[in-house]
Amino acid sequence: MHITENEVTFERCDQAFVGKFGAEVAAQMVLDYKSLYSLPFLYDTYQLADFLGIGRKELFDCVRHCDQNYRTISLKKKNGGIRRVYAPQKPLRIYQDKILQEILSRLPVSKYAKAYVRGGTLVQNAAPHVGKRYILKLDITDFFNSLHFEQIYSAAFNTNYFPKQIGVMLTTLCCRKNFLPQGASTSPALSNLVMRNFDDAMGFWCEKRGIAYTRYCDDMTFSSNQPLFSVYQKAKSMLENMGLELNERKTSFFTNANRQSVTGLTVNEKVSVSKSYKQNLRQEVYYVLKFGLAEHLLHTNNKLFLADGVPDTQAYFHHLVGQICFVLQIEPENAWFQNALVELRSKENVVR
Repeated sequence: MHITENEVTFERCDQAFVGKFGAEVAAQMVLDYKSLYSLPFLYDTYQLADFLGIGRKELFDCVRHCDQNYRTISLKKKNGGIRRVYAPQKPLRIYQDKILQEILSRLPVSKYAKAYVRGGTLVQNAAPHVGKRYILKLDITDFFNSLHFEQIYSAAFNTNYFPKQIGVMLTTLCCRKNFLPQGASTSPALSNLVMRNFDDAMGFWCEKRGIAYTRYCDDMTFSSNQPLFSVYQKAKSMLENMGLELNERKTSFFTNANRQSVTGLTVNEKVSVSKSYKQNLRQEVYYVLKFGLAEHLLHTNNKLFLADGVPDTQAYFHHLVGQICFVLQIEPENAWFQNALVELRSKENVVR
């Protein structure tokens, strides 16, 4: 259908909808919906199939066999464990991208969520905790795989937005075996939507007590000038009511007597990159500028950028520039890294 301010033009995919209600009532239903939401109007499976750019039979087949359209990728964790990522294959990946762009990106999330949101950065996640005496960091166990079908449906595709059949089908297209798959483009946005009520309730509770709260994916950070032991119990109880568990091994209390970090950034006095990270990077840049990328890779035996003993200087160059840009994103006034970036780029052909 084509919608202007006060007029709806129906197309072939809308025939069943118009036939059920009549053109005048159907048009008013669409206009009323659009006055409330900036989402696509999807009343039946004909319209849903058209929205995804496929035939109705193809839609039903994809929904029926959705779990089979993922490729499992096993990644090694730093602690030696295995993380499994489920990558959607075409055409499911295309459908999920459409759902993300046209639906999920238009739904509201909590102001306390700092990851996977427009304008959200590591700095925004860390800034509220600068200069606080106490910091508490909590982590949710197996975050994506713990968010289940009913939570996803209720948070993103419920009957406020879509008829139940359409909502269930959209949820199915975003799930794998009834859970949120880590690897689908829709999963980060859906995790924020599922966590919205928790974030708002937890944030409101904290604000009344002078406590700062932010969440970056499965990492929750709390800070205050008062001890935070009660926050731990509150968060744990609320998460358990959602069927989520804290990863107790990653629960951390910090005071300003030591280095305080939030998602890798130091926050004792201001948001900054850790001294050890910058020191190691300075040393690396120094040797690259002095000896060149290839010789430095061979000397350090950096296997990440060596293929059968042959240095991949192009990949390493971009990696190094990326690290410098990360520092400058957090500390744009850092003169040493400003100059290092200029010098490295000016000698790009030489250092290779």
